Amino acid sequence: MIKEIKRFLKRNKPTDRTKKYWENAAKKSVESVMESICDQFDKETFESKKESLIFSQKMQLTPDIRILDLACGMGRTCRWVAPKVKEYVGVDFIPEMIEKAKAYNSEINNAKFLVNDGKTLNIFEDENFDIIYCELAFQHMLKSIQESYMNDIHRVLKNNGLFYVQLPRFEFYKDPSYARTKEEVDELFKDFKVTYADISPAYYYIKATKLRI
Repeated sequence: MIKEIKRFLKRNKPTDRTKKYWENAAKKSVESVMESICDQFDKETFESKKESLIFSQKMQLTPDIRILDLACGMGRTCRWVAPKVKEYVGVDFIPEMIEKAKAYNSEINNAKFLVNDGKTLNIFEDENFDIIYCELAFQHMLKSIQESYMNDIHRVLKNNGLFYVQLPRFEFYKDPSYARTKEEVDELFKDFKVTYADISPAYYYIKATKLRI
């Protein structure tokens, strides 16, 4: 796995994944978009390989909760999440990607996909979601964008709501523009109770609980 990550990084630095990159990716065929989102994934793997946070972190999905998938891409995890919850909402800042997400998940009645601005969740009211998760996207965001999102994640989560995310480790990526030391992660999550659910060479796996206000 580490060798695969290093090969990927050699070809694609995470901070090269700009809006232009994702706009171009979203204009391609469904299979090409799958490849852009999940490097070296074919269609069968994209639809069946369950390496998502929802499985690795054993999220408690129940019929009474509302859940937000931040930076959802074409909604790969929607079909695993939506049947178990009251409502699934996916957001992405690329309109073409949202259109593909809608088409890819068109048979799912309790899912909706919305375009956001790529740095906030200002399309949502306060205390709107029980769970938010962000699947392998923070490594594509500069720290200022990460911080902007964290402020709004705290705002739109209900009290004691949960946020799941992978944070890029500075020790692995060696780029201070987006990767963080543990001390910086702690500061980013200062308004949450944080559990380091797992630590890999490249990522901190975070389960964060919004503190009651």
